[in-house]
Amino acid sequence: MASQDRRGITSFGNSLTRPVSRRRVLAGGAGLAAAAALRPGFGLAAPALQGKSLKFYNDKAPWEDFFKQMGKMAGDAIGVSFEPVEYSDTTTYQQTINSALPTNDVPDLFTWWSGYRMEDLVQQGVVSDTTEIFQAAIKAGNLPESLAAAFTFDNKQYAMPLHVSYWPMFYNKQVFTKQGIEVPKTWDDVMAAAEKLKGAGITPFFATTDGRWPAFIWFEELLIHTNPTFYKELCDGKQSYTDPVVTGVFDQWKEMLQKDWFTPLDTPMDSNAVNMFVKGEYAMMPVGTWFNQQFVAGGFKPGEDYDVFILPNVDPKLTEKVIIFETGPMLVPTKAKDVEASKKVAAWWVTPEAETKWAGLLQDVPANPKAKNESPVLSGLAKTITDEKYTLLQRYWENSPPQIVESAVDELGRFMLNPGQGADVQKTIQQIAETEWAKRKK
Repeated sequence: MASQDRRGITSFGNSLTRPVSRRRVLAGGAGLAAAAALRPGFGLAAPALQGKSLKFYNDKAPWEDFFKQMGKMAGDAIGVSFEPVEYSDTTTYQQTINSALPTNDVPDLFTWWSGYRMEDLVQQGVVSDTTEIFQAAIKAGNLPESLAAAFTFDNKQYAMPLHVSYWPMFYNKQVFTKQGIEVPKTWDDVMAAAEKLKGAGITPFFATTDGRWPAFIWFEELLIHTNPTFYKELCDGKQSYTDPVVTGVFDQWKEMLQKDWFTPLDTPMDSNAVNMFVKGEYAMMPVGTWFNQQFVAGGFKPGEDYDVFILPNVDPKLTEKVIIFETGPMLVPTKAKDVEASKKVAAWWVTPEAETKWAGLLQDVPANPKAKNESPVLSGLAKTITDEKYTLLQRYWENSPPQIVESAVDELGRFMLNPGQGADVQKTIQQIAETEWAKRKK
């Protein structure tokens, strides 16, 4: 199997930091980037490609109009436009893409998931090597080198970043002000704020098991702010889910659950969650910055009605500042009808102009550090991460093999609904992890 650089562990001391994970992302990357810049196919004005229109498959139906605007912008900018092909059901989308990729009837471009969730596609040889355009973008200052790890296998990149999001804690400023609560600077502050909110009849935090996957959110947050090194090693199979570190996380989580500090666990993460937040029914929500557009659509004004903070460390002795990031890939099938045209769009996607437009449409952070961001909430968050040299850790969903994660989220959901079953949940996840890592060693 392909060896991996899967951790996505980075420190954003500046806009072009290097990964602090296992090894360099790519030896001799500058030379490849220079070569890419000279190749006509990777330039942004190759006349032979003028007027082409591609099909961009994705499962992000709410972004359909955004993709249409970006497709037209691409046509105007580089002469290669695209039309989105939307799937509203993720399962159907996955089945469609997996069935199509080995054939000659494939999308020109498509979205997927990063990290370990790209692994099968790379191993099958159905997605194109994008190392040259990725490294060219790094050299041009259009991408932080740190993002490469999320798309890297055997020191090669196989996608371009479709989007990037950070995972802070969104909070209702009006609720905080009315209750006399300051932005927490320590874990004790977080606990004190929760106690005060609960006493005032306000649910402190959002949490849900609806949709399955959100069950990992609080596990991830508590673990990275307790022992980020352990989190990285656990995701890579070097630590155990039955370790006392995990037990301590479950104990903390259990205490919060038993104090009824979370929203009803069947609450959908959709307009219901937004309306509850706007009404002040709960005060804080840990979620990716991609959710920011939902708050804006709900009529909340960024910086006035709501803001974000990064959760303080649970362990007061821990000095490293950490935050989760997630990123999704834009991929080019190896059997695309015109790989050159598809790569041209992928290279254009991360330019400052495209990223500024895209981040504005999504109301999210741009992948390109040179792109503009008009949101005071998101620009302030990005500045904090850069200025205070936060270490970025890839989201659990992509940062460990899906054969483990898919089962783990169900077990974590079981724990949320039955906090007394923590020890059995830990044991069950560990058995699943041991089985998967043993298969990989063979």
